[in-house]
Amino acid sequence: MPFSFLIRDNIVWTLAFFALVILAVFTQLTKTTASSSLPLPLRAVIKAAPALFLAGLSWYLDHSLVALAFLLCSLGDILLDLPEERAPHAFELGAISFAAALICFSIASYLKPLDGHILLPLSLTNIVIAVFVLRWVLPKLKGAQRILEVSYFAILIVSNVIASTSLVPIFLGSSLWLMSDLSIGLESRVSESPANSLDTLGIYDLGLYFLAIGFLNP
Repeated sequence: MPFSFLIRDNIVWTLAFFALVILAVFTQLTKTTASSSLPLPLRAVIKAAPALFLAGLSWYLDHSLVALAFLLCSLGDILLDLPEERAPHAFELGAISFAAALICFSIASYLKPLDGHILLPLSLTNIVIAVFVLRWVLPKLKGAQRILEVSYFAILIVSNVIASTSLVPIFLGSSLWLMSDLSIGLESRVSESPANSLDTLGIYDLGLYFLAIGFLNP
């Protein structure tokens, strides 16, 4: 099951993507220091730039469903970067946007199966890890937010299982996305968590990279 590590076997597109990732992670890591002077909308767009780039590339390559998924990811990136006091429902809308992206990726994964579904047993490991972390995080959530996050993680876990029936890069990308969101849960809900923007955004963008390889490469 070998695969190319270049997006569409094109080194320029691949380097452009990772340049945007570096810029996005840097602005998030330094948003209270070096990047604090950037206007909030600009910083949010920079954060979403890797997903926006992949959305445009997918559309150019005539992968409309995948383009929609990456576009929804970029919308979620922007919404989750908005402060709650200025956008009270941004978190909920961002979660819904990411959930919709996961559904699009799940459909695309189903349409690109791997014979024998030999990766399916590996998804069990991810399920166990997710349940272990969520048992730690979810008790700290209350009311509607708990329902929202439980629903989102249920979609995320199911999408990872579906991805395990597809190509190796797609399953890798889905798994990295899962680990990134679990890291976000730890960062935001568990005190003294070592997670930071390099863990969360960096791993998530790496997941998008593998999804792009899986869906866009011939």
